[in-house]
Amino acid sequence: MMKIKTFVILGIIVSFCFLYSCDNVGKSKENEIDISDEKQEETVTEELQMPKDTLTVFEHLQERGVLVAVTNCSDINYNMYNNHPSGFEYELLKDFCDTYDLKLEMIVNDNMDSCFRLLDSKRVDVLATGVGLTKQLKKKYLLSNPIFTQKSVLVQRMPKDWGSMSTKNEIESQLLRSPLDLAGKTVHVTKGLHSAKVLEHLSEEIGDTIYVVECDTLNPVELMCLVNEGQIDYTVVDEYIARMASYNLNSVDTKLAISLEQPIGWAIKQQNNDTSLLKALNDWIDNAEQKHLRKVMLRYVKNGKYISSRREESNKRLSSFDNSIKKTARKIGWDWRLLAALIYQESRFKVDLESEKGAFGLMQLMPSVMKRYGIDYDSSVEEQLDAGGKLISYLDKSLKNKVVDSLERVKFILAAYNAGLGHVYDAQRLAQKYGKAPDLWDDNVDYYILNKSKYLNDTCCKSGFLRGTQTYRFVEEIMDRYHHYQALLD
Repeated sequence: MMKIKTFVILGIIVSFCFLYSCDNVGKSKENEIDISDEKQEETVTEELQMPKDTLTVFEHLQERGVLVAVTNCSDINYNMYNNHPSGFEYELLKDFCDTYDLKLEMIVNDNMDSCFRLLDSKRVDVLATGVGLTKQLKKKYLLSNPIFTQKSVLVQRMPKDWGSMSTKNEIESQLLRSPLDLAGKTVHVTKGLHSAKVLEHLSEEIGDTIYVVECDTLNPVELMCLVNEGQIDYTVVDEYIARMASYNLNSVDTKLAISLEQPIGWAIKQQNNDTSLLKALNDWIDNAEQKHLRKVMLRYVKNGKYISSRREESNKRLSSFDNSIKKTARKIGWDWRLLAALIYQESRFKVDLESEKGAFGLMQLMPSVMKRYGIDYDSSVEEQLDAGGKLISYLDKSLKNKVVDSLERVKFILAAYNAGLGHVYDAQRLAQKYGKAPDLWDDNVDYYILNKSKYLNDTCCKSGFLRGTQTYRFVEEIMDRYHHYQALLD
């Protein structure tokens, strides 16, 4: 009986202890839960109190103070000469950075796929390689407003011994002059650029195969050099690259356009629908004068290796006739580099070149002009230049009262040299009639030269039909080349 009581008492004590223990454990867990909840509330409160990042992408960039850009084709777009950076893309980016008080850091990469990877990884802010602003790229990247528009052109080698050919027709007959002529041809292009797409589209259009070889280690200028050296037959590059690089590659032709005008600009990575950097770039592009952009384009290879090597080889000479050109230029009061630019445009410094229309010699004078100034097909270089100088002086005198500014008058003289005074007078009358300045060329009289065929029945037109595109480009290309020669021989 005592044993039973003892066990009962012990059982009651154990039960009580167990219940007490459980109760304390429960309270402990309740306390732990309460503490945890308090910590969570404190954390949330801290997060709510932390300031959110309200700066835009461009504001972050301005805070950093540096814009990082990648470009390719370094001999054209970016190069170093005597430790001084230069190049087309570099100068434009530097101008943008100066506008917003930023420093510019340039990365050069000739592989377009690598350039886009740098952009995707946010290692660069801007891809500045003259990007074609296509629908496909717009799906993935923010694309700037066009900096300029231009076409893709075919680069081909001039015919063998073309320098000894006596007429332009003989040269032209051995060059491709229609996109249809590319059927069955092999064309090398830089991998990643839109040139391959242009050729693919052209192949479909002409209904024949164009064999495209994509090169991932050669940029467009290097491919042009290979064409010049005869190692490959053809390449396709952007027109602005072709025009500038061909100044130093004497055996290439770049006249065949194989695409329509295409807008060219820069690419930026899309970041959470933030377009602040794009807006800043577009504001700068829209406010930049097109003439300024064109002048930059003309300067951008002035210190490149192709130019510098040419300068060392030629000892700052443009042709073997430089001394005679300088003598004639002094007589007519022109910069000799301007006269040289005109001669290059007319004959590429070929003394005995004869056109299909009968124009002859360095300055491509027509037979009637040759007769007027007493020269013939056997005349010397000095006599040819003297006759050309007399023609320029005559045009200058004829226009002096109509265009007082001597620098502005040069463009009118060039137009008259190409098309004749009558057509220039017609364009001036049209300009005056329709509210433009008859003594200014750019954006005034040049418009009426370019579009003269549209005004054929206008009473202002007394000299008949003119295919104005040729004259317009004649003036533009000579002035472009003149500015290039100034930079080259400054």
